[in-house]
Amino acid sequence: MSILENFDENYKIIIRDRHTVAGEVSESTTELFGELAVAQDGYVIRYNEHEGDFAGTTTNISVMGPDSLRLSRGGSFGIDFLLEEGKRHNCFYDTPYGRLEMGVYAKKIDSDMRDDGGNLKFAYSLDIGGGEVSENELELEVREMKQRGAGTDV
Repeated sequence: MSILENFDENYKIIIRDRHTVAGEVSESTTELFGELAVAQDGYVIRYNEHEGDFAGTTTNISVMGPDSLRLSRGGSFGIDFLLEEGKRHNCFYDTPYGRLEMGVYAKKIDSDMRDDGGNLKFAYSLDIGGGEVSENELELEVREMKQRGAGTDV
């Protein structure tokens, strides 16, 4: 899917995430601006991270059908995860300390996206050496901006 040309940050993206590690749950909500390109065979959401360890990196989520997506990010904490509902894949997670090979098991992928925006929800677990490390849920709400910066964002 080569639909990444000519992007503008003309979509508001709200990301709600929930991570469970060793029984401890952390949740957050992030609002930012990004890009959406919809094609017949799927779509791509792209946004720049502005906070924390991921600041300055670009995240791409390529949805390739009703039950699969690729989540990738460059930089010091680079990832390239292939998620297919009901399947486990070995993927890589780069850190400043080296590269980790991790198992990624996609539990659920729900998508309702149009040219003007929509919603994407997905849940997955990560494991290292067969031992589960975390449970993760992400929900992205994507809305086309009418006039960014003119007082009427959405």
